[in-house]
Amino acid sequence: MPASDAARQLHARCPVVDLHAHPSLKVALWGSKFAERHRTGGAWNPFATRVDLPKLREGGVKALLSAVYLPERGLLDDCWLMKTASWLAPRRIKRFFDGDPFEVTLALFQEFEGEVARSLVNGQEVARVVKSVTELDAALAQGKIAILHSLEGAHSLGEDPARVRPLFDRGVCLLTLGHFYENAFVAPVDAIPPAQKLAGCFGRPKDLTKGLTPQGEQLVEQCVELGLLVDLTHCTPPARRRAIEIVNRRRPLVFSHVGVATMNPAPMNPTREEVRAVADSGGVIGIILMNFWLTTAELKQGLHLVVETARHLKDQGGIETVALGTDFDGFTDPPDDVKDMADLPNITDALLRGGFTETEIERILGGNALRALRQGWGRL
Repeated sequence: MPASDAARQLHARCPVVDLHAHPSLKVALWGSKFAERHRTGGAWNPFATRVDLPKLREGGVKALLSAVYLPERGLLDDCWLMKTASWLAPRRIKRFFDGDPFEVTLALFQEFEGEVARSLVNGQEVARVVKSVTELDAALAQGKIAILHSLEGAHSLGEDPARVRPLFDRGVCLLTLGHFYENAFVAPVDAIPPAQKLAGCFGRPKDLTKGLTPQGEQLVEQCVELGLLVDLTHCTPPARRRAIEIVNRRRPLVFSHVGVATMNPAPMNPTREEVRAVADSGGVIGIILMNFWLTTAELKQGLHLVVETARHLKDQGGIETVALGTDFDGFTDPPDDVKDMADLPNITDALLRGGFTETEIERILGGNALRALRQGWGRL
Protein backbone atom coordinates (compact mmCIF):
# COMPACT_ATOMS: atom_id res chain seq x y z
CA MET A 1 0.00 0.00 0.00
CA PRO A 2 1.53 3.36 -0.99
CA ALA A 3 2.21 5.95 1.67
CA SER A 4 -0.56 8.41 2.41
CA ASP A 5 -0.29 12.09 1.48
CA ALA A 6 0.06 12.99 5.16
CA ALA A 7 2.92 10.51 5.56
CA ARG A 8 4.69 11.81 2.46
CA GLN A 9 4.41 15.39 3.67
CA LEU A 10 5.83 14.44 7.05
CA HIS A 11 8.57 12.38 5.42
CA ALA A 12 9.60 15.35 3.27
CA ARG A 13 10.04 17.47 6.40
CA CYS A 14 12.18 14.90 8.21
CA PRO A 15 16.00 14.77 8.12
CA VAL A 16 16.06 11.22 6.74
CA VAL A 17 19.38 9.47 7.48
CA ASP A 18 20.43 5.93 6.58
CA LEU A 19 23.22 4.70 8.86
CA HIS A 20 24.31 1.86 6.59
CA ALA A 21 24.02 1.16 2.86
CA HIS A 22 26.39 0.06 0.09
CA PRO A 23 26.21 2.19 -3.07
CA SER A 24 30.01 2.15 -3.23
CA LEU A 25 30.00 -1.65 -3.51
CA LYS A 26 28.01 -1.57 -6.76
CA VAL A 27 30.30 1.13 -8.11
CA ALA A 28 33.33 -0.97 -7.17
CA LEU A 29 31.97 -4.28 -8.49
CA TRP A 30 30.28 -3.30 -11.71
CA GLY A 31 31.26 0.31 -12.38
CA SER A 32 27.65 1.37 -11.77
CA LYS A 33 26.80 5.01 -12.41
CA PHE A 34 25.51 6.54 -9.19
CA ALA A 35 23.55 9.24 -11.04
CA GLU A 36 21.55 6.74 -13.11
CA ARG A 37 18.45 4.82 -12.13
CA HIS A 38 19.07 1.08 -11.93
CA ARG A 39 16.79 -1.92 -11.70
CA THR A 40 16.00 -2.85 -8.12
CA GLY A 41 15.91 -6.59 -8.79
CA GLY A 42 15.10 -9.46 -6.47
CA ALA A 43 16.51 -10.71 -3.19
CA TRP A 44 20.19 -11.72 -3.06
CA ASN A 45 20.67 -10.56 -6.66
CA PRO A 46 24.26 -9.22 -6.86
CA PHE A 47 23.26 -7.04 -9.82
CA ALA A 48 20.29 -5.44 -8.08
CA THR A 49 20.74 -1.79 -7.15
CA ARG A 50 18.62 -0.40 -4.34
CA VAL A 51 20.64 2.79 -3.79
CA ASP A 52 21.20 5.28 -6.57
CA LEU A 53 20.79 9.03 -6.78
CA PRO A 54 17.27 9.01 -8.28
CA LYS A 55 16.03 6.61 -5.57
CA LEU A 56 17.68 8.65 -2.81
CA ARG A 57 15.90 11.76 -4.03
CA GLU A 58 12.53 9.98 -4.31
CA GLY A 59 13.01 8.51 -0.84
CA GLY A 60 13.69 11.92 0.67
CA VAL A 61 17.10 10.89 2.01
CA LYS A 62 19.09 13.82 3.41
CA ALA A 63 22.21 11.95 4.56
CA LEU A 64 23.61 8.51 3.82
CA LEU A 65 26.46 6.67 5.50
CA SER A 66 27.98 4.87 2.54
CA ALA A 67 29.73 1.76 3.86
CA VAL A 68 32.86 0.78 1.98
CA TYR A 69 33.33 -2.97 2.27
CA LEU A 70 36.41 -4.77 0.97
CA PRO A 71 35.37 -8.39 0.32
CA GLU A 72 37.31 -10.56 2.73
CA ARG A 73 39.84 -13.10 1.53
CA GLY A 74 38.14 -15.61 3.81
CA LEU A 75 35.31 -15.74 1.26
CA LEU A 76 37.63 -17.57 -1.13
CA ASP A 77 38.64 -20.16 1.46
CA ASP A 78 35.12 -20.63 2.79
CA CYS A 79 33.27 -21.12 -0.50
CA TRP A 80 34.38 -23.09 -3.53
CA LEU A 81 31.96 -21.12 -5.71
CA MET A 82 33.51 -17.81 -4.71
CA LYS A 83 36.99 -19.18 -5.33
CA THR A 84 36.01 -20.45 -8.78
CA ALA A 85 34.33 -17.16 -9.61
CA SER A 86 37.48 -15.26 -8.57
CA TRP A 87 39.52 -17.15 -11.20
CA LEU A 88 37.11 -16.00 -13.91
CA ALA A 89 36.52 -12.50 -12.56
CA PRO A 90 37.70 -9.38 -14.37
CA ARG A 91 40.52 -7.28 -12.98
CA ARG A 92 37.99 -4.94 -11.34
CA ILE A 93 37.02 -7.74 -8.95
CA LYS A 94 40.39 -9.51 -8.65
CA ARG A 95 41.86 -6.32 -7.19
CA PHE A 96 39.85 -6.89 -3.99
CA PHE A 97 42.01 -9.87 -3.09
CA ASP A 98 45.40 -8.63 -4.30
CA GLY A 99 47.91 -6.46 -2.50
CA ASP A 100 47.62 -4.54 0.74
CA PRO A 101 43.96 -4.46 1.88
CA PHE A 102 44.43 -0.97 3.30
CA GLU A 103 45.65 0.45 0.00
CA VAL A 104 42.83 -1.27 -1.87
CA THR A 105 40.32 0.17 0.59
CA LEU A 106 41.69 3.69 0.14
CA ALA A 107 41.27 3.26 -3.62
CA LEU A 108 37.63 2.25 -3.11
CA PHE A 109 36.96 5.41 -1.12
CA GLN A 110 38.57 7.52 -3.84
CA GLU A 111 36.66 5.74 -6.60
CA PHE A 112 33.30 6.37 -4.96
CA GLU A 113 34.13 9.99 -4.20
CA GLY A 114 34.83 10.54 -7.88
CA GLU A 115 31.57 8.89 -8.88
CA VAL A 116 29.54 11.09 -6.51
CA ALA A 117 31.34 14.20 -7.78
CA ARG A 118 30.34 13.30 -11.35
CA SER A 119 26.71 12.66 -10.40
CA LEU A 120 25.11 15.91 -11.51
CA VAL A 121 21.46 16.54 -12.34
CA ASN A 122 20.95 19.04 -15.17
CA GLY A 123 24.52 20.15 -14.55
CA GLN A 124 23.87 20.86 -10.87
CA GLU A 125 25.29 19.20 -7.78
CA VAL A 126 22.59 17.46 -5.72
CA ALA A 127 24.80 15.18 -3.59
CA ARG A 128 28.27 15.56 -2.15
CA VAL A 129 30.71 13.63 0.01
CA VAL A 130 31.18 15.38 3.34
CA LYS A 131 34.17 14.81 5.61
CA SER A 132 33.29 16.60 8.84
CA VAL A 133 30.29 17.67 10.89
CA THR A 134 30.81 21.21 9.58
CA GLU A 135 30.60 19.99 5.99
CA LEU A 136 27.60 17.81 6.86
CA ASP A 137 25.67 20.75 8.30
CA ALA A 138 26.60 22.94 5.34
CA ALA A 139 25.35 20.35 2.84
CA LEU A 140 22.07 19.93 4.71
CA ALA A 141 21.59 23.70 4.89
CA GLN A 142 22.12 23.94 1.13
CA GLY A 143 19.66 21.16 0.37
CA LYS A 144 22.31 18.70 -0.84
CA ILE A 145 22.27 14.99 -0.08
CA ALA A 146 25.20 14.43 2.27
CA ILE A 147 27.21 11.27 1.60
CA LEU A 148 29.36 10.21 4.55
CA HIS A 149 32.10 7.59 4.43
CA SER A 150 31.97 4.61 6.77
CA LEU A 151 34.03 1.42 6.75
CA GLU A 152 32.59 -2.05 7.26
CA GLY A 153 35.20 -4.41 8.67
CA ALA A 154 38.52 -3.66 10.36
CA HIS A 155 40.14 -6.30 8.16
CA SER A 156 40.77 -3.36 5.82
CA LEU A 157 43.37 -2.14 8.32
CA GLY A 158 45.44 -5.32 8.02
CA GLU A 159 46.89 -5.74 11.51
CA ASP A 160 47.75 -2.14 12.35
CA PRO A 161 45.28 -0.17 14.51
CA ALA A 162 47.20 3.06 13.74
CA ARG A 163 45.84 2.90 10.19
CA VAL A 164 42.53 4.19 11.49
CA ARG A 165 44.03 7.69 11.72
CA PRO A 166 44.46 8.26 7.95
CA LEU A 167 40.92 6.95 7.47
CA PHE A 168 39.61 9.52 9.94
CA ASP A 169 41.69 12.21 8.24
CA ARG A 170 40.05 11.46 4.90
CA GLY A 171 36.58 11.79 6.40
CA VAL A 172 35.49 8.36 7.61
CA CYS A 173 32.92 8.88 10.38
CA LEU A 174 32.19 5.33 11.53
CA LEU A 175 34.00 1.98 11.72
CA THR A 176 32.18 -1.34 11.85
CA LEU A 177 34.76 -3.47 13.66
CA GLY A 178 33.77 -6.90 12.38
CA HIS A 179 32.18 -8.59 9.41
CA PHE A 180 32.02 -12.18 8.15
CA TYR A 181 35.40 -13.45 9.33
CA GLU A 182 37.69 -13.03 12.30
CA ASN A 183 40.27 -10.29 11.78
CA ALA A 184 43.23 -9.04 13.79
CA PHE A 185 40.94 -6.99 16.03
CA VAL A 186 37.70 -8.83 16.67
CA ALA A 187 35.73 -12.04 16.25
CA PRO A 188 32.35 -11.97 14.44
CA VAL A 189 28.97 -13.60 14.81
CA ASP A 190 27.45 -15.58 11.94
CA ALA A 191 25.89 -13.08 9.54
CA ILE A 192 24.94 -15.33 6.63
CA PRO A 193 21.40 -16.80 6.77
CA PRO A 194 21.26 -20.60 6.51
CA ALA A 195 19.28 -20.48 3.28
CA GLN A 196 22.19 -18.71 1.59
CA LYS A 197 24.78 -21.29 2.69
CA LEU A 198 25.26 -23.32 -0.46
CA ALA A 199 26.68 -26.84 -0.20
CA GLY A 200 30.34 -26.54 0.72
CA CYS A 201 30.11 -22.79 1.38
CA PHE A 202 30.13 -20.54 4.43
CA GLY A 203 30.46 -23.35 6.93
CA ARG A 204 33.39 -22.00 8.90
CA PRO A 205 32.31 -22.08 12.57
CA LYS A 206 32.11 -18.93 14.65
CA ASP A 207 33.48 -18.86 18.19
CA LEU A 208 31.12 -16.66 20.18
CA THR A 209 33.38 -16.81 23.24
CA LYS A 210 36.06 -14.72 21.54
CA GLY A 211 36.07 -10.96 21.90
CA LEU A 212 38.39 -8.07 21.14
CA THR A 213 42.07 -8.85 20.71
CA PRO A 214 44.66 -6.56 22.37
CA GLN A 215 44.97 -4.82 18.99
CA GLY A 216 41.18 -4.51 18.93
CA GLU A 217 41.21 -2.78 22.29
CA GLN A 218 43.83 -0.37 20.96
CA LEU A 219 41.69 0.26 17.89
CA VAL A 220 38.57 1.08 19.91
CA GLU A 221 40.57 3.46 22.10
CA GLN A 222 42.02 5.22 19.04
CA CYS A 223 38.53 5.61 17.56
CA VAL A 224 37.37 7.26 20.79
CA GLU A 225 40.35 9.61 20.85
CA LEU A 226 40.02 10.57 17.18
CA GLY A 227 36.26 10.92 17.10
CA LEU A 228 35.36 8.03 14.83
CA LEU A 229 32.14 6.28 15.86
CA VAL A 230 32.46 2.63 16.87
CA ASP A 231 29.88 0.31 15.30
CA LEU A 232 29.31 -2.94 17.21
CA THR A 233 27.36 -4.69 14.45
CA HIS A 234 28.76 -8.13 13.53
CA CYS A 235 30.86 -8.36 16.74
CA THR A 236 30.50 -11.22 19.22
CA PRO A 237 28.78 -10.48 22.55
CA PRO A 238 32.11 -10.54 24.49
CA ALA A 239 33.62 -8.10 21.99
CA ARG A 240 30.64 -5.80 22.36
CA ARG A 241 30.84 -5.88 26.14
CA ARG A 242 34.54 -5.00 26.10
CA ALA A 243 34.06 -2.20 23.56
CA ILE A 244 31.26 -0.74 25.70
CA GLU A 245 33.63 -0.79 28.70
CA ILE A 246 36.42 0.93 26.76
CA VAL A 247 34.22 3.65 25.29
CA ASN A 248 32.69 4.22 28.73
CA ARG A 249 30.15 6.77 27.46
CA ARG A 250 32.87 9.06 26.10
CA ARG A 251 31.40 8.78 22.61
CA PRO A 252 28.07 7.57 21.24
CA LEU A 253 28.06 3.86 20.39
CA VAL A 254 26.29 2.50 17.34
CA PHE A 255 24.70 -0.66 16.03
CA SER A 256 24.27 0.46 12.43
CA HIS A 257 22.12 -2.33 10.93
CA VAL A 258 20.48 -4.87 13.24
CA GLY A 259 17.24 -6.06 14.75
CA VAL A 260 16.70 -6.51 18.47
CA ALA A 261 17.19 -9.66 20.55
CA THR A 262 13.79 -9.43 22.22
CA MET A 263 12.19 -10.03 18.80
CA ASN A 264 14.86 -12.31 17.33
CA PRO A 265 17.56 -13.67 19.67
CA ALA A 266 20.15 -14.08 16.91
CA PRO A 267 23.65 -13.36 18.28
CA MET A 268 24.02 -10.35 15.97
CA ASN A 269 21.09 -8.52 17.58
CA PRO A 270 21.67 -6.39 20.70
CA THR A 271 20.21 -7.54 23.99
CA ARG A 272 18.09 -5.39 26.26
CA GLU A 273 21.22 -4.58 28.30
CA GLU A 274 23.18 -3.61 25.19
CA VAL A 275 20.37 -1.36 23.96
CA ARG A 276 20.47 0.38 27.34
CA ALA A 277 24.26 0.74 27.13
CA VAL A 278 23.99 2.34 23.69
CA ALA A 279 21.29 4.68 24.98
CA ASP A 280 23.43 5.66 27.96
CA SER A 281 26.30 6.56 25.59
CA GLY A 282 24.03 8.82 23.53
CA GLY A 283 24.24 6.36 20.65
CA VAL A 284 21.77 4.93 18.16
CA ILE A 285 20.66 1.60 16.73
CA GLY A 286 19.80 1.40 13.04
CA ILE A 287 16.93 -0.95 12.16
CA ILE A 288 17.98 -3.19 9.27
CA LEU A 289 15.52 -3.70 6.42
CA MET A 290 15.80 -7.47 6.29
CA ASN A 291 13.19 -9.70 7.88
CA PHE A 292 15.67 -12.46 8.73
CA TRP A 293 17.13 -10.27 11.50
CA LEU A 294 13.83 -8.76 12.62
CA THR A 295 11.81 -11.91 13.29
CA THR A 296 12.07 -15.66 13.62
CA ALA A 297 9.12 -16.08 11.23
CA GLU A 298 9.43 -16.33 7.45
CA LEU A 299 7.55 -13.35 6.04
CA LYS A 300 7.62 -11.32 2.84
CA GLN A 301 6.11 -8.09 4.19
CA GLY A 302 8.19 -6.24 6.76
CA LEU A 303 6.94 -2.74 7.53
CA HIS A 304 5.06 -3.98 10.60
CA LEU A 305 8.31 -5.56 11.82
CA VAL A 306 10.14 -2.25 11.47
CA VAL A 307 7.43 -0.59 13.56
CA GLU A 308 7.56 -3.31 16.20
CA THR A 309 11.37 -3.18 16.34
CA ALA A 310 11.19 0.59 16.80
CA ARG A 311 8.72 0.04 19.64
CA HIS A 312 11.02 -2.46 21.37
CA LEU A 313 14.00 -0.10 21.04
CA LYS A 314 11.95 2.80 22.38
CA ASP A 315 10.85 0.74 25.37
CA GLN A 316 14.37 -0.49 26.13
CA GLY A 317 16.50 2.54 25.35
CA GLY A 318 14.20 5.48 24.77
CA ILE A 319 13.04 7.06 21.52
CA GLU A 320 16.42 8.81 21.19
CA THR A 321 18.05 5.44 20.46
CA VAL A 322 16.02 4.47 17.37
CA ALA A 323 17.39 5.00 13.85
CA LEU A 324 17.44 3.40 10.38
CA GLY A 325 20.23 1.31 8.85
CA THR A 326 18.83 -0.28 5.70
CA ASP A 327 21.85 -2.35 4.55
CA PHE A 328 20.54 -1.83 1.02
CA ASP A 329 22.90 -3.16 -1.66
CA GLY A 330 24.64 -5.32 0.92
CA PHE A 331 23.39 -8.48 -0.87
CA THR A 332 20.41 -8.69 1.47
CA ASP A 333 16.73 -9.61 1.21
CA PRO A 334 14.64 -6.50 1.99
CA PRO A 335 10.92 -6.74 2.75
CA ASP A 336 8.65 -6.60 -0.28
CA ASP A 337 6.93 -3.47 1.05
CA VAL A 338 10.15 -1.42 1.38
CA LYS A 339 12.47 -2.81 -1.28
CA ASP A 340 14.67 0.19 -2.05
CA MET A 341 15.40 3.81 -1.12
CA ALA A 342 12.42 5.15 -3.05
CA ASP A 343 10.12 3.21 -0.71
CA LEU A 344 11.31 4.86 2.52
CA PRO A 345 8.15 7.04 2.81
CA ASN A 346 6.32 3.74 3.43
CA ILE A 347 8.19 3.50 6.75
CA THR A 348 6.88 6.93 7.79
CA ASP A 349 3.37 5.82 6.89
CA ALA A 350 3.74 2.60 8.91
CA LEU A 351 5.11 4.46 11.94
CA LEU A 352 2.21 6.91 11.84
CA ARG A 353 -0.29 4.06 11.64
CA GLY A 354 1.62 2.34 14.46
CA GLY A 355 0.94 5.21 16.85
CA PHE A 356 4.26 7.05 16.83
CA THR A 357 4.02 10.84 17.04
CA GLU A 358 5.40 13.13 14.37
CA THR A 359 8.18 14.23 16.73
CA GLU A 360 9.13 10.61 17.43
CA ILE A 361 9.13 9.78 13.72
CA GLU A 362 11.39 12.73 12.97
CA ARG A 363 13.87 11.38 15.51
CA ILE A 364 13.68 7.83 14.18
CA LEU A 365 14.11 8.83 10.54
CA GLY A 366 17.21 10.91 11.14
CA GLY A 367 17.14 13.29 14.05
CA ASN A 368 18.74 10.78 16.39
CA ALA A 369 21.42 9.80 13.89
CA LEU A 370 22.35 13.43 13.24
CA ARG A 371 22.61 14.08 16.97
CA ALA A 372 24.94 11.10 17.46
CA LEU A 373 27.11 12.22 14.54
CA ARG A 374 27.36 15.77 15.86
CA GLN A 375 28.25 14.50 19.32
CA GLY A 376 30.64 11.72 18.32
CA TRP A 377 32.30 12.53 15.00
CA GLY A 378 35.41 14.67 15.34
CA ARG A 379 37.87 15.56 18.02
CA LEU A 380 36.65 16.47 21.48
